[in-house]
Amino acid sequence: MKKLSFLAVALLGMLGVLKAEIVISNPSGLQRTNETVEIKWSDVVSQTKLKAGQQVVVLDAAGKEIPSQIVFEGKKTPQKLIFQVTLAPKKSASFKLQVGTPQKYTAKAYGRFVPERKDDYAWENDRSAYRVYGPALQPIDGPSNGIDVWSKRTEELVINERYAGETAKPGYYHEDHGNGLDFYKVGRTLGAGAMAPYTNNTMWLANNFVRQENLDNGPIRTSVRLDYGKFIVNGDTITETRIISLDAGSQLNKISEIYWKTKGPMPVVAGIVKRDGADSIAFNAQKGYAAYCEPNTKDGTTYLALVLPRAWKSVKAEKGHILAETDYAPNKKLVYYSGAGWSKWGFPTRKAWVKYVQDYAAKLREPLMIIVK
Repeated sequence: MKKLSFLAVALLGMLGVLKAEIVISNPSGLQRTNETVEIKWSDVVSQTKLKAGQQVVVLDAAGKEIPSQIVFEGKKTPQKLIFQVTLAPKKSASFKLQVGTPQKYTAKAYGRFVPERKDDYAWENDRSAYRVYGPALQPIDGPSNGIDVWSKRTEELVINERYAGETAKPGYYHEDHGNGLDFYKVGRTLGAGAMAPYTNNTMWLANNFVRQENLDNGPIRTSVRLDYGKFIVNGDTITETRIISLDAGSQLNKISEIYWKTKGPMPVVAGIVKRDGADSIAFNAQKGYAAYCEPNTKDGTTYLALVLPRAWKSVKAEKGHILAETDYAPNKKLVYYSGAGWSKWGFPTRKAWVKYVQDYAAKLREPLMIIVK
């Protein structure tokens, strides 16, 4: 009788696992390739009957394990389970969650603090790489809260190799050694898509970040919290926090912007520094996107983008930037997307980049539908 009871309990546990099904649907007319799906960790636990110390894996319709990642978002306990799906237009696919030990997945997203290079923070995925500037650099090069781009033409992670090369030979990462290089210039600008308050027809720039905290680090998503010190906006002193995350396969970063100690709503702009010469911009403020093409150089062409899940108030070329304007509500997260592409890695023409940005904005407006049952 005891054996039968034990068997019944085990069988119920197995049935609970089998019921942990996720159905993902693509409601749009666009192909969704390696798009990240997020499941609340509380749903994972409830559906799989997960117990303390147990792990979970994701299986596709054929029963094959696919890469997944538990996301903590800087907290002590898991917040989400993420994995990536590919779906044709108007199609659906089923996945299962199962208690088990995940395989070791190849990391496609990574970031770290770089104290050996004057406190940079750098991050990357299998498509592109970025960095921002920390406190040790400010007395040397002056303030800069803009976002830098490192072009790459490999799915391999390159940050550590480039910094090691730069340490051994200054100027190393400004040369293409076969996988790309840094030829983007930021200076005292917003660079490749940072944000700034915009009042009295003035763009108020913060300084270098003063604190950094890596929140999650691969294999699918890397994210960081950056805190910026006090700066002046139209006579008021405020501070800034950016939470930046980058998923495998994406050209664009998700940026959650928070301004602290603001006295009320204020206009803000996300900006891309504008170059002189044969550049171009394609935008639709109502559809929430701006795609910028820099002039061609001996190292190729850098493409940039700004995307908001809703409409921008305006998009204009002003103050040496392409500026996309919206409103900021005090002490709330303002989420937008910015990032870059390169003519030598996936985007041979301006048209290809513009279409990517247009589609990216459209997908945000029509997200994948997720049912956990």
